[in-house]
Amino acid sequence: MREIGIEELVIGDCLSKDVYNDLGNIILSQGTEITKRHIDYFKKHSIDYVYLDEMDSEAPILSNYELQTFNDLYANMIDIYKTLYFQIKAKHYEFDAMTLLDEIKPLVDHVLMDNDVLQCLRHVEVAEEYYIKHAVNVSVLSAITAKWMNMDSETVYTVALAGLLHDIGKALVDHNILFKPDQLSAYEMSNMKEHSKFGYEVIKNNPTVPREVLAAVLFHHERSDGNGYPSGLTEEQTPFLARIIAVADVFDAITSDRVYKEKVSSFKAFSIIKDESFRGLDPRVCEVFLSNIATFFVNNRVKLNDGRIGDVVYINKYALNRPLVRVNNEFVDLSMDYSVDIDDVL
Repeated sequence: MREIGIEELVIGDCLSKDVYNDLGNIILSQGTEITKRHIDYFKKHSIDYVYLDEMDSEAPILSNYELQTFNDLYANMIDIYKTLYFQIKAKHYEFDAMTLLDEIKPLVDHVLMDNDVLQCLRHVEVAEEYYIKHAVNVSVLSAITAKWMNMDSETVYTVALAGLLHDIGKALVDHNILFKPDQLSAYEMSNMKEHSKFGYEVIKNNPTVPREVLAAVLFHHERSDGNGYPSGLTEEQTPFLARIIAVADVFDAITSDRVYKEKVSSFKAFSIIKDESFRGLDPRVCEVFLSNIATFFVNNRVKLNDGRIGDVVYINKYALNRPLVRVNNEFVDLSMDYSVDIDDVL
């Protein structure tokens, strides 16, 4: 919460404290979104300042140097994971997980320092297959989620390692199934679902892999309602690291282009994750992930579903995926107009 002068108010700002008149009566309650009518009223009645939520503050824009540093670290991790992936594909299962952990720490540290993981990933210049990039993306998304959940640094790094290895079993899935551009048959889907077991088999006898990582690799597709795989575990039965990776896995999968499906915007992904928190994904992890991810939406240039281009200027904490967008000199409040949606982040 911060105090702000009336002259600095922007349409769409959200009050974090009730506003009273001279008689002590509430004229605007906490949570009200500011309109032009409200600003005119404040000026007319000599109300000089109000208190706003911090959510309206702008997310930092990373410098070209910071983005390039991320790209370099990301490209290095892509090479390392790709080498491991094809090593596993060739049935050579011996590797040092602690060396792998040391190699990913610089990338994780860079993301944890800058925090705006969406901006970093959006500016990745590395051309590589989805299944390779996905492992690195889930690693950093899982790590930053662990940080947001106030886990200690050792656990954050363990989560990063688990995220990197979560789909390593796909190296043993039939190539034709993995890259099939059409919908999978029931048999093919059954084979694809074996990848978590395959990954477990690959690393279960490796003494350098922490047990928490082993469990996360095996159970990252379990769901709270018991409809996941391979064991149909409920939320309480699923290891917590697996639940963190599940959220990062789903978010990256639906915001990435794949052979059979185009990506959706991070705003649409936000809605999907929120819906899934009521069914299969851990609601506590989802809440932490979404509330923090939402802070990075400010400053995004977006394309609306009616073709207009604008900039996200404000995030309403009561409708995190329905921001206020400035289009030229006009403000479009998506939390009020559900006929307008965000098609893409530019």
